Amino acid sequence: MRSVVIWDFNGTIVDDTRLCFDIEMKMLERRGMYSSYTVEEYRRLFCFPVIDYYHKLGYTFEHETYREVSDEFNRYYDEQFAECGMVPGALEKIRESCAKGYRNVIVSATEQMTLEDECRKLGISEYFSDLIGIDDNMAYSKTVHASRWMETSGIDPDTCFLLGDTLHDLETAEKLGIKDYLLVACGHQAYEVLREKTEKTVHELAEVIL
Repeated sequence: MRSVVIWDFNGTIVDDTRLCFDIEMKMLERRGMYSSYTVEEYRRLFCFPVIDYYHKLGYTFEHETYREVSDEFNRYYDEQFAECGMVPGALEKIRESCAKGYRNVIVSATEQMTLEDECRKLGISEYFSDLIGIDDNMAYSKTVHASRWMETSGIDPDTCFLLGDTLHDLETAEKLGIKDYLLVACGHQAYEVLREKTEKTVHELAEVIL
């Protein structure tokens, strides 16, 4: 029986796909690299770890480090985060989850303090018992921190339902032993990318049954 809902953050709760795309295109243009991608092409290219996505875009990191590129991206993102709202239906679905008595947790590849700050700015901190971020802004993986939280919390993975928008969320569910999950193509990866790996894929949060 479900008792815990684990939410991804970027692309599942916060509607930041367009912002991330615009920043990436600006960074490519500044470097004289190909920057004529569309949002849909971005959603087909994007992947974790994010450094692999950068390689797809043509970054070689011969003259700048991945950390320098990540820091630049995060500066732009922090400056413009206020432009982001929530994914359509996210607030309603979060409130529905709370009304049904579920414990709600965010597991994100966002740096911990940044995650806490952004949840405050969105006005959603009160709905979540735990906010699980990572130690830096490099966006490598959230599975280690998620596994540590699962071990210390004593929560049975069979009672968890995980929602996310990327294949990294599928990897996280598998790492945690969660079989009850759903990928929602409302964010950073296209429906066909998600559907190729799992049938547990829908187009929007309105289709999610809690």
